[in-house]
Amino acid sequence: MDTGKTYELTADEILYLSAGLGMDTFYGVPDGLSGLSWQMLQLRIMELQDSLCRKEYMQPDFDGNNQTDSELLEMLSVCGDGDGFICFESSMKGGAQTGYFYFVKGRRAYKMTPQGEQYLFAPVLPEEIKEKILNEIVWKETLSTQEHSFSILQKNLEKAAKLTGRDAGEQAGGLLKEAGAGPAITQAILDGISRQADFYSLFFYSAHAQETPGLSVQFLQGKILTRMEYDTIGDEDSVTFCPTDRGALETLLRQGLNMLIPDHPVAEPDINQFT
Repeated sequence: MDTGKTYELTADEILYLSAGLGMDTFYGVPDGLSGLSWQMLQLRIMELQDSLCRKEYMQPDFDGNNQTDSELLEMLSVCGDGDGFICFESSMKGGAQTGYFYFVKGRRAYKMTPQGEQYLFAPVLPEEIKEKILNEIVWKETLSTQEHSFSILQKNLEKAAKLTGRDAGEQAGGLLKEAGAGPAITQAILDGISRQADFYSLFFYSAHAQETPGLSVQFLQGKILTRMEYDTIGDEDSVTFCPTDRGALETLLRQGLNMLIPDHPVAEPDINQFT
């Protein structure tokens, strides 16, 4: 069960408060402050302080200095300087889109959900995140295929997307087939471009990983399941499309979740035993 305060902040409010905690960036939040001149930045800071006071997240003290809600600052510290985060995005057939972040630090976690120009922060229990994310994925019946993986340059994939948007799906399919796509994967990609297939994107980042700190899992769910991997061919960005199945994807998802939320976490010490 979720407990604790919730907060609604704009991107600039998040960056302003985070900068006061010594953070240069905040994952998932666009930076609209660093490009401002010194004069414009000072004016913007005054506006942000006024906005935070109106939300009662900041209060002036007897000396005229602004004091920020300590729980808010603690929350931002967990989110911006924690063990890592999980980014979840989905675009469902028919138009429904979802996107949010989970930030984790020890036994504390917060969910950040964009809502228009505001970002809603709500506390969650780390052990509930796995179930919440896995339940967010709506698995549908798909067909198996004997087709092989293929890679295509990012620029050619973008060209295929533009052709599809101009009702030139046959030409777009020709570009994919030239790169080595079979009929089933070609149709899956075209359906994904035209939002006639479900798309899921999850990124798991661990600040304490010894080797690769991040794991990306992106896939299309149409008539077949197709995973997307990003690489380079020569000096150019490319995308590899791999036919897959639900079992393989669930294994990857659990691998990413275990990076931040192990099945058997080490209990934090009870400070009372030392007093």
